Amino acid sequence: MEWFGEGGLERRAVLNLGRIAAAGGGLLALATVTAGPASATTVPTVPSPEAAPTPSGPATDQPVSPEQPAPETVPALSKADVGLSEVDNTADADKPVSAAQQAALDLKADETGIVRGTDGRRYRMVACAVRNSGLGFSLIDDDRHTPVGVVSTENALDDMSVTIRMGFDGLKVSSVVVVADETLSAAGYQLGASVGLNSITIQASQPAGLGDYVSWNGSAWVSLNGLVTSTTMHKSTGLITCTHAPMSSPYGGSVTSRSLTKRASMEGISATSTSLYLVDNAGIPVKTPTKDNRFWLTRTGARRVPMSELALPSANIWVYGMFEV
Repeated sequence: MEWFGEGGLERRAVLNLGRIAAAGGGLLALATVTAGPASATTVPTVPSPEAAPTPSGPATDQPVSPEQPAPETVPALSKADVGLSEVDNTADADKPVSAAQQAALDLKADETGIVRGTDGRRYRMVACAVRNSGLGFSLIDDDRHTPVGVVSTENALDDMSVTIRMGFDGLKVSSVVVVADETLSAAGYQLGASVGLNSITIQASQPAGLGDYVSWNGSAWVSLNGLVTSTTMHKSTGLITCTHAPMSSPYGGSVTSRSLTKRASMEGISATSTSLYLVDNAGIPVKTPTKDNRFWLTRTGARRVPMSELALPSANIWVYGMFEV
């Protein structure tokens, strides 16, 4: 131990104690020893840590000198201050987009009516029932039927087809099925469709062929079933020509006379007509029609059916299809 003489050690201890107190130390008591008798012991009063002055300035593990100046306030910087004035920091959700970009986004985001395939492709379904109530085919939309993906129907001027318009444009056709209901099926009608990317055109046929009964009523030739649309007799030759719905090839058919005195002889056929003679027992053709001139006409093969012919009570055509979009 180093001694400094009377009062020297005490002065050094008190000096060190002041430094510790200024630094916020935790020393509670310090005994000082002075020269002289060993019983002379003095315990100075030491400030508690709570009474120590609080350092000012930034938080640090080192004591702060009272002479240290307060930190300056740093001004806020703009993008232009650092050469980034052209950089867009708008939130992605708020960025403006062009009309073309918006249309593309809408197409990707719109999942209304979309079916996802296992290959990840997007598909839309169409489904409906159509009926001809006498004024042409139209969509059935009531408390028991709901069209899906279609908006309207269009009946052809020649009455040989009906077109269903879809409410969207597809990219590819996956499949379309048109089916006759039980009423049309029982009558022997078959249906088929020509399919586009936004429309379905339906045609009908009857594979059982054509059969009709034709007779002279005293002033005109009449058809029983309406399948023969017109009949004429050549005044010079007596050749009778019946015009009817188109038939598919190969052509075939027959005529059978209902007269007690005349027989029928077929002379020629085409897709839309059948020609014959009515002759007596001597083989001489009739050249002036009478009420005794009557015959059955039968044509084999499929017959294209006018769509108005399908105007049967409660007769529907069912339609279902899938399109890639």
